[in-house]
Amino acid sequence: MVNSALNDNGELLRREHLPANKRALLEFFGSFPEPVQAVVESTSSWYWLADWCQANEIPLSLAHAKMTKAISYAKVKTDKVDAKTLAELLRVGLIPQAHKVMVAQRDLRELTRGGLRMVQRRERLQKYNVHIDEVGWYYPDQLQSMLAARLPQVAAMEAKLLLEQILQLHRHTQQMEQEIEAQGAFTRDLELILPIPGIGMVGGWTILAEVGDICRFPSDRQFCSYCRLVPGSKDSGGSHRHKSGNKDGNKYLRLVFGQAAISAYSQYRTVKKFYNKIKCRSGKNVARTVVGKELAKGVWHVLTKQEPYKGFKGQPTRVATRPHWPQPISPSFREEELTPYR
Repeated sequence: MVNSALNDNGELLRREHLPANKRALLEFFGSFPEPVQAVVESTSSWYWLADWCQANEIPLSLAHAKMTKAISYAKVKTDKVDAKTLAELLRVGLIPQAHKVMVAQRDLRELTRGGLRMVQRRERLQKYNVHIDEVGWYYPDQLQSMLAARLPQVAAMEAKLLLEQILQLHRHTQQMEQEIEAQGAFTRDLELILPIPGIGMVGGWTILAEVGDICRFPSDRQFCSYCRLVPGSKDSGGSHRHKSGNKDGNKYLRLVFGQAAISAYSQYRTVKKFYNKIKCRSGKNVARTVVGKELAKGVWHVLTKQEPYKGFKGQPTRVATRPHWPQPISPSFREEELTPYR
């Protein structure tokens, strides 16, 4: 790592190219007799730096990488330039702060992210247009026989190898989910968001791990924007255009709410009706995103107000089908009043 140290007058006191270990950091910071503060860019390796600074009572700021680039764009961009720029921004109080996840939530967040990556990997391996819903992942021998019968002979060997990888990923995913469910903290918040249509146990844990403190979002609109569920805008010279495909925000929350939307409009009649209305007007991709946005609004409201979920857009919800019964239902219905749709 490259470390640069400035004083209050902006003078460069020391610049070192150090190995990424605690001993080198201790020697670097120990060379200054006066109190110091530090800043680091929000890359994937800031956890151990934050822990070290906290143990040594050094205030650490986590700089938002994209916003920092927007503030301090330079034609020449090297590690030395970046380190000095961060130090200068910290000196004048212009560091765009990124969210630092709490220590208690780090393990949960890494588990949920690992589970989502495994699910994505498993889905990408399904290159053949064969539906396996009638067999499922829990019966690998039957699944392999079904694939061998339905695939061309030339593709059978590759399908067998792919199946072995898929089943291995599925076992790993199950282990990951068991470890996630063993997490004991934040159970009250989990109970609040589970009745929301489409959100299951792993999805609920993922939302809590990625959000952290919901109070950092003053409104549901800002929370939906963080979840990548609203388009950006590109207005200039009197023209108004949406900016789709924006990468700002949390990609894991975008994935979770996308999956929750599919599950919600597949199993809940109220959500399905709303989805079809948007679909006829704007297409299925937009409709799916709008459903995900409404689910995200529900999450924000129940977590902020600490109140039970009151229904999708003010309407009580119950499952329209029951592939796996029981399904989460709106608290507005009592269990004895429910009659599953046939």
